[in-house]
Amino acid sequence: MKKIKWILIVAVLFFGASQLLASNLETFKQRRKILSEKMGKGIGLVFAGSEVNGITEEFVVNPDFYYLTGIADEPGAILLLAPGEIRRKEILFLESRDPEDERWTGERLSIGEMLRKETGFYYIYRTNRLAGFLDRLLNNTNILCVLSRPVGYTSSVPKDLEIFRQIQSRRLNVDVKDCTFLITGMRLIKSPEEISLMKKAIAITKAGLMKVFKNVKTGMIESDVQILLENTFRENGAKNLAFSSIVATGHNTTVLHYTKNNAEIEKGDLLLLDVGAEYKHYAADVTRTIPVSGKFSPEQRKIYELVLKAQNEAMKKVKPGILIDEVHETARKVIEDAGYGDYFIHGTSHFIGIEVHDVGDYDKPLKPGMVISVEPGIYLPNKDIGVRIEDDVLVTEKGFELLTKEIPRDPDELEKILQAK
Repeated sequence: MKKIKWILIVAVLFFGASQLLASNLETFKQRRKILSEKMGKGIGLVFAGSEVNGITEEFVVNPDFYYLTGIADEPGAILLLAPGEIRRKEILFLESRDPEDERWTGERLSIGEMLRKETGFYYIYRTNRLAGFLDRLLNNTNILCVLSRPVGYTSSVPKDLEIFRQIQSRRLNVDVKDCTFLITGMRLIKSPEEISLMKKAIAITKAGLMKVFKNVKTGMIESDVQILLENTFRENGAKNLAFSSIVATGHNTTVLHYTKNNAEIEKGDLLLLDVGAEYKHYAADVTRTIPVSGKFSPEQRKIYELVLKAQNEAMKKVKPGILIDEVHETARKVIEDAGYGDYFIHGTSHFIGIEVHDVGDYDKPLKPGMVISVEPGIYLPNKDIGVRIEDDVLVTEKGFELLTKEIPRDPDELEKILQAK
């Protein structure tokens, strides 16, 4: 019996302490292989970073590092890719263990067979050995690839940039190349597995919004609505938010990035909810604007239907070969033709993926597998009317798939739901 208990304790420590997200190691291994093939014979580095989420105070991994490794909770970790090498083509460097720190944050695995199995990396070392490996590897090539955007923005000089600078100071013949476009190009096209994760994030977001639709009422504080929404996200499996929730009522609906969320909902107010759950590091981004009373006023409905028309026309434009700017101009034309062009003050679309505003080149045509938002809006501060409708759209071979189609946006349907509470 004691032996069984000991085995269970070890299992808990193994799976609970490290929490390395390696549920599908082959996926991450394949991504590294594809990237290595694109790199050629240079050496590439990707840094996990050490940034902390301002909302939860938790470590936020560099999305590029997670995309290539599946590791989300190792601050200071570094991935080294050396495609031209015979043996050590990929190496994972982890920060040294700190027993005192682990008393506060939890035990981490020692480098060994268990860690190799969990991460999918055979070659794992501590970061204090990185410089030595780089010196040896740079004897075989003079190309050093910057694979990821700088991380550690709170530092005067981000750690990754400092490392590149040190290498150049020691080896004048090293050619540091910007290869960030390689990972960007890979992340832009979502795999079926990634789409599945995004659909789950959207389903969780729907659950939160429907909870609000069925419970919101005059007299509530915006923050009450926010708590109701975000608790529902967590109850449905979302560990984190994709971004800070915007819960705006009345005049606040006309403020694009309103985040105070402290006003009281008054009779006749619109409520704008720009929200998104994150599921296994993939984001949803949805905006709905609703009449809290259960019925749009004539002017509110007029603006809502115009924004909805602009959104529908813009979505029809989405297909391979189209530029994002063409999607925007389609929405803008509908709104301008109705006389409200001056009140549509932002872009219509952005890429979505591991980041809610994901990486991507806005000057290149859309391709199948890309996911973008379509979110026109009209904001009338003098009338306390702000309407934005945002949905997540997958570019397909022949057009698009509306990933957020199950979240109500038809004004009649919204009124019916709100009146039923």
